[in-house]
Amino acid sequence: MIALFRFFVEYEKIIYLILGIGAVFSLRLLVKAISEWRQAVFGLEKELTFQKLRVSSAFLIMFVLIALSQFCLVTFVVPFLPATSFLFTPTVQLSTAAVLEQPANTALPGETATVAPPPGSVGCLPGQLMITSPYPGEEVRAVITLQGTVNIPNFGFYKYEYAPQGSDQWSTIAAVDKIVQDDQLGAWDTSEIISGDYQLRLLVTDNVGTVLPPCIIPVHILPPP
Repeated sequence: MIALFRFFVEYEKIIYLILGIGAVFSLRLLVKAISEWRQAVFGLEKELTFQKLRVSSAFLIMFVLIALSQFCLVTFVVPFLPATSFLFTPTVQLSTAAVLEQPANTALPGETATVAPPPGSVGCLPGQLMITSPYPGEEVRAVITLQGTVNIPNFGFYKYEYAPQGSDQWSTIAAVDKIVQDDQLGAWDTSEIISGDYQLRLLVTDNVGTVLPPCIIPVHILPPP
């Protein structure tokens, strides 16, 4: 089932294209069948044209329903699946390991040294995977806007999640498939969450399904005003 979800996500555009072509073709057949049915005079002729009308209508409805199912699956189901079940088991490839093991403050020849991740954060990589707002240990309430960076080689998508402090029960807030460079990562509505200490993590996956170690910061949720 998870492999099927991955297929629908990876080939979303191709699926929509095929469904669109099928829907247009079915619509043309439907219009033609309606015209023939109206012009038919004899009973047998009317019955044959009506059969064509029913078949073309059924195909058109089928293509529309499949397209709606694809949209609902990708938009409302996949982003909220647990990362551990939807994505591949985290494995660090040699190319990824080389990136992760590079010291944060070491610049390559011709490059400017990057700033170290904020104290209190875990697994954050300057210029690649960082949460800059809220900052570690910040008190938050109501709806907040997350700021940061997600920009890794072979980027696939990222999601941000939260869990009570010391717990591994992560809840997905949202998922995004666009690279972000020192900008808005998304919004988080904390108004329905019990106040207390929580962990906020940024989890990124490359385009071959490899999950990188997450960027995690502690936050304290305050009661709604």
